[in-house]
Amino acid sequence: MEEMTPMNNTVEICWKKVGGTVLGILTALWLIPPIVHKTMHYCPVKPDGIQEAEAITAWARKYGVSCNVCHAAGYKLTRAGQKFLRGGHVMPGTDKEANLSDYVALTAKIRAWTKNTKAETLATGVETQTPKSSFEGHALSLYTGGPLDNGFSYFSEMYFHENEKKNIAENSEKSESDMGDWGRSKLAETYLQYVRGIGGSEDTFWTVRIGRIMPWLIHLHGGGARLEYNRPKTFAETLGGTPYRPFSRQYGVGAGLGVKDAFLEAGIVNGTGKLENSVEIGTDTHKDLYAALDYSLGDKGSMVGVYYYNGKYPTNWFGTKGTDVGANTIISREEFSQLGFLGNYTFEVEGVGGALLGAYFTGKNKYDTTAALGYEQKSTGYYLEAQGHFQKGDLSPYFRWDFNDPDTAFDDNEKSGPALGLHWKPMEHGRFVLEWDRDSAKNGKNGTAATTQTTNDTYTLEIQFMF
Repeated sequence: MEEMTPMNNTVEICWKKVGGTVLGILTALWLIPPIVHKTMHYCPVKPDGIQEAEAITAWARKYGVSCNVCHAAGYKLTRAGQKFLRGGHVMPGTDKEANLSDYVALTAKIRAWTKNTKAETLATGVETQTPKSSFEGHALSLYTGGPLDNGFSYFSEMYFHENEKKNIAENSEKSESDMGDWGRSKLAETYLQYVRGIGGSEDTFWTVRIGRIMPWLIHLHGGGARLEYNRPKTFAETLGGTPYRPFSRQYGVGAGLGVKDAFLEAGIVNGTGKLENSVEIGTDTHKDLYAALDYSLGDKGSMVGVYYYNGKYPTNWFGTKGTDVGANTIISREEFSQLGFLGNYTFEVEGVGGALLGAYFTGKNKYDTTAALGYEQKSTGYYLEAQGHFQKGDLSPYFRWDFNDPDTAFDDNEKSGPALGLHWKPMEHGRFVLEWDRDSAKNGKNGTAATTQTTNDTYTLEIQFMF
């Protein structure tokens, strides 16, 4: 770690100026060609000269449609995309002989990032800084899915390789690196699905899927399909001493009922949360439950919904400390629940679009400790986001504010901060996302006053391409 010096300030200022200049040049190069074409009355093209109707992905190949049919911007889904997702990755009324290229897509993510951690001692005001930066070949993965027959379909996302963002100075390769080279393989999602219409209507159906799943309402609001680089922080925070977090895909079974614009889903899962590849833990046979209800508004993907999760976790098996005063050891299973309200309004006016998104979560954990029976820990979290969708969503800036309070009984333990980014799609095969993210938190807990405030500033450029 190092203290703040004039040289550090100079480097930081130069970095911001250079980054701003490069971003300005890229934006200008992106916008000029369409303006020229419009002025000269040429045929419409994207800024890279590709015809607007062209689209190349596995499902775009299969159905011969533009990616914009299902995606408003980035990977954010339109109403048609939501129906496609929930309907088993099948477009109604289509019948085409199976072809491997229509079911398989390969994708890679390459990143460059810089992160600065500032720790301030509250009593003295002394600051220390820990800078880091790196290039990163983050992942090579496979997406595959689509119809089988007789109402069955499937979907899988498999990481052949994912960088674990570890290094020899801070981690043990022997104990922490799955593949022996600071990488890992990961089965992110996989399920078999059955869909059946009701009364001959495409808008009324029921469906069941089994495998490794995420509630669709969470998926549609930033847990899965999204414009941004980072998920909202409230999706990624655990509850109490449990491994549960809203966006984690878990092994289980889920069922849904769609009636026109309304969709109801409920499921039963192992409850292992962020322990991504874990089966049920030891002799713990309890299963967790989730339910979600949403209503779609218009064709752009606008939606409102409510989400509920209820679970139990054997926290007492691991000597976990509670959040009560004194941080006493938990001696019972941890019973917990979470209620969430989610929504997004996606619009387009005269060819210029955008979206407003948000979610609010409230949770409760209950457990016994060596000092108290029936201790309750309550939590809240939310995010608010605004997006602009320009050039048919190919150029999309966004701003988000995140907040999470893991225990509302105490002060000085909240985490909050902004994220500002730009999504740029210069080709049909991929995208660039440049994002600045800041989170700030004090280290107060268990009723003890905070002594330090830590602020992380992270700049990330992610390049993703898919074929």
